[in-house]
Amino acid sequence: MDTRVTLATLLALLAAPATSVASAAREPYLALRTGLKCSACHTNVTGGGNRTRFGNIYAQTALPRQGGTVLSKALTDYLSIGWDLRAEASATFRESTPRTSLGIDVAQVYLAARLLNDRITLYIDETVGPDRATSREAFAMVRWLPGNGYAKVGKFLLPYGLRLQDDAEFIRARTGFTYFTPDQGVEVGLEPGPLSLSLALTNGEAGAAESNSGKQITSRAELVFRRGRIGASASQNYRIDSRHDVVGAFGGVSVGPLVLLGEVDYIRDNPDAGSELEQIAAYAEVDWLVSRGVNLKITYGYLDPDLDGVDNQRIRARFGVEAFPVQFIRLAAFYTLLDDIPQATGDRDRVSLEAHVHF
Repeated sequence: MDTRVTLATLLALLAAPATSVASAAREPYLALRTGLKCSACHTNVTGGGNRTRFGNIYAQTALPRQGGTVLSKALTDYLSIGWDLRAEASATFRESTPRTSLGIDVAQVYLAARLLNDRITLYIDETVGPDRATSREAFAMVRWLPGNGYAKVGKFLLPYGLRLQDDAEFIRARTGFTYFTPDQGVEVGLEPGPLSLSLALTNGEAGAAESNSGKQITSRAELVFRRGRIGASASQNYRIDSRHDVVGAFGGVSVGPLVLLGEVDYIRDNPDAGSELEQIAAYAEVDWLVSRGVNLKITYGYLDPDLDGVDNQRIRARFGVEAFPVQFIRLAAFYTLLDDIPQATGDRDRVSLEAHVHF
C-alpha cells in the first residue's frame, strides 16, 4: 500500500464541492481560515482529536513553512492512527511556587476504524499522560443519515461553543466544556449545506458513572461561510442538588491574513438550597498569518463570576507567536497576563514555551 499522498490530492479536496469536505481544523482560527467545517479535519464531527485523511494532508502541506513527502495515517484500508504530544515550559517573573515549571501538557493517542465504506466509525481517543491513562473519547458513529447526518453513542466531548486548545480560558473552564469533561450518552446531528446542527443527551457526570436520574442536554448550531461563521450553543444539566444552565453565541470572520473570532456565554447555577449564581464569560481572539507557517495570536478573556457582586471581574490576556517549521511540529511562545480580584493569590503573569508533535 502506498502511504504517500501528493499535494495534488489536497488541492483536489479543496476544489471539491463543500458537501464532500465540509464535514476544518481546530484550533477554531484554522477552521475560519479554511472556510470549512470541523468534520473536514477531525473524526469527531464537532472537532478535536484525531485528524481525518484530509486533515492529515492539510496539517502536512498547508500549515508548515516547509513541507515534505506526505505520510498517511492509515495502517490498513480501514484502520488509522494518530497522536498529539505537547510539552510546556513556563516561568513567572514574580516570587511564586512554582516559579518555573517543566512538563507534558497533553499526550493523546487516537485509533479510528472506518467500516462499511466510511459509514460506520469506531473511535478511541486515549489519554496516556501526564498523570494517568484514561479514555477521553470512545464511541461508535454512523454517517449515512439524511441531511448528511450522523449519530454516535459512547463517551465524547460535548458539542458546545468554540473548542479552543486552551482549557484555562473562561469560556471553557467556567462553562464546564473542556477536554477533561467528556460525557457518556448519545449525539445526533445534521450538516446540510452551510448548516451544522448537533444535539447530545448525556449523563451530565463529566464522564463518570451515572449517580442520579437527571440528564444533560447540549446543543450547538452553526452557519459556515467561506469567510465567516456564526453560531449558538445551549446546555442544561440536572444534577443531584442543582441545575446548571449555559447559553452562548460565537462567531468569527476571516479577512486576508487576519482572523477574528469570539464567544460570549451566560452561566447560571440554580441550587435546590441556597442562592442562584449568574456569571458571564467572554472571549476574543485575533490571529495574523505573518507568513506561511508563522501565526501571531492575541486573546482576551473576560469573566464576571457573580453578576450580583461588585468589582470582581477578571481578565486573562495572552499574546505570542506559534510556528509550524516543518510537518508534524508546532512551536509556540506566549505571555499570559491575569488581572484578578485584589485578594486573589498566585501567578498573575507567566511566560510559556510549547513544543507540539502531532500526526
